[in-house]
Amino acid sequence: MNKEKQNNKLSLSLFHEMLKNSGKLSAMLWKEKKGEIILLYLVFLVVSAAPFLQSGSRGLLINELVNIAGSGTTNSYLLLLVGVLILATLIPSVLFTIQNYLSKLFWFFLDERIETLIIKKKGELDVATHENPEHKDLFNRVSEEGTWRVRNFIDRQFYIFQNVIEVTIASAILIFSQWWVFLVILIGTLPELIVEARYGRMVWGIHSGRAETRRKYWELHSHFNALPSLVELKLFQNIPHFFSAIKELFNSFQLEEKKNEKKKLLAQLLVLCFSQLVIAFAIIYFTFQVVKGNLLIGTLTFILASVGDLRQSLSGLFSNLGRQYQDSLFVTDIFKMLDLKPAVEKPQKGIVLNSNKTPEIVFENVTFSYPGTKAAVLKNFSLKIVPGEKIALVGINGAGKTTFIKLLCRFYDPNEGRITVSGHDLRELDLESWYSQLGAIFQDYARYHFVVKEAIAVGRTGTASSLEKVKESAQASEADIFIEEWEKKYEQMLGKEFTEGVEPSIGQWQKLALARTFYRAPSVLILDEPTSSIDAAAEAKIFEKLENLPKDRTVILISHRFSTVRQADKIGVIEEGELKELGTHEGLLKLSGTYAHLFNLQAKGYK
Repeated sequence: MNKEKQNNKLSLSLFHEMLKNSGKLSAMLWKEKKGEIILLYLVFLVVSAAPFLQSGSRGLLINELVNIAGSGTTNSYLLLLVGVLILATLIPSVLFTIQNYLSKLFWFFLDERIETLIIKKKGELDVATHENPEHKDLFNRVSEEGTWRVRNFIDRQFYIFQNVIEVTIASAILIFSQWWVFLVILIGTLPELIVEARYGRMVWGIHSGRAETRRKYWELHSHFNALPSLVELKLFQNIPHFFSAIKELFNSFQLEEKKNEKKKLLAQLLVLCFSQLVIAFAIIYFTFQVVKGNLLIGTLTFILASVGDLRQSLSGLFSNLGRQYQDSLFVTDIFKMLDLKPAVEKPQKGIVLNSNKTPEIVFENVTFSYPGTKAAVLKNFSLKIVPGEKIALVGINGAGKTTFIKLLCRFYDPNEGRITVSGHDLRELDLESWYSQLGAIFQDYARYHFVVKEAIAVGRTGTASSLEKVKESAQASEADIFIEEWEKKYEQMLGKEFTEGVEPSIGQWQKLALARTFYRAPSVLILDEPTSSIDAAAEAKIFEKLENLPKDRTVILISHRFSTVRQADKIGVIEEGELKELGTHEGLLKLSGTYAHLFNLQAKGYK
């Protein structure tokens, strides 16, 4: 009993949510499409009344024909009825065309509005929110189901309006004829709404409950879309294995939906038989009324048409409400996503940094563990980076080097301790003013399929791009060598999927990413494995140019190649989240600690 009460409460809550979603989307449409909405409602109103106008004029025409049959004469009333019947048959065809046109206008508007809102929200949310598994599940549901569900939801609102008008007119006709017949038909059709609502909720439950399964499916699926992954799958003969895994995940997910659809089919057939028995009863009752002389034949056709229209419109109403209820669950996901707040709270009025002065950066006893985990990635970590210092951070994978960068970029906040920039707590800064001084290239850098000059100039948007500066940045990253070899040089399109596009090698992509970072000309340059895919000769030239940067430029370098870090002003060794060693290359070698051990291991490999 308690479970039933909980289900009833949940259903009422979700129905209330459906009304809220309807109000939000309608307000969005009304703001920019008032005229089209009013026109579309008028069209649906006329379309709703047209069947009754047809059946009513047809019934009156039959009655009049029965009266004058064999007389050989016509009258103006008969001609009027014929004219009304022709008009009632013609009007819906014209209105359906207008209706489809206006609906498509709404689809275009909603597709654009919802997609842009989702994209904007994804851009506003911070890295911590994007890395949260629960939010990833929500993002996946929105990506897979979102936009078309919204389109259906809005479209169906107009059809529900049409159903309500049809039900109202048919109900009035039957109540006027025999009120209890109307009541019997209503009761006979009501189970259809229950079936649609119940199984609609189950569909959403399957999607939300199996979100991780779907994520695994799409992750495996992505390997067939990315050419490098596909090449590896072919060479490693993994196509059958991955295909089998994808098929298994797909089937495991669909199995529940198939079971749900089977149960729904059986329930629909059952309620359909019940409602048809109710209609059969109404037909028999009114037929005998004609036999008894209590009803004219034309009136019978009108009432039977109204009974059919009521049955159909009630069925349509309940079916649409059930589907609306189902789609509303996915629409709720969209609004849930749009209502998400960044995990990292920004100050209402943050401190704006002096853009002309390179800041001092200090980590004070910072301890940090990722949300949902207990193990600390950084432990009581302290480090001071003075303006213009070139510092390198080394350590084995998982030591905490990239986490250090994430905290510095304020993708997350420390659990303990603090980070200061120019003496101010990073949490108190205006992030945009801080980001304006940063330039970073991460291990997973972006690949922009733009024209070369645009792919580099995107390093500093908001200002007019300079081809001269683009070329200087390309020279600094050694990208100018291959760019000059391309047919269209800096006008060359990147990406084979575009007309006359070229596909750079991995090393070339990395050089372009470096050029983009140099183009930004930041006060603080963050380089996380910036030359991992670049040849040794080019790497040496790049680091030579890094050394020649203006003295006030801070460089933070993370690298596993000790040949690239030895010229740094300071080298920090991170082990298990702690800063174990700090000093110059020569000083750390004399310590004979972790740095010396790792350096000698790597040097041994070159002998």
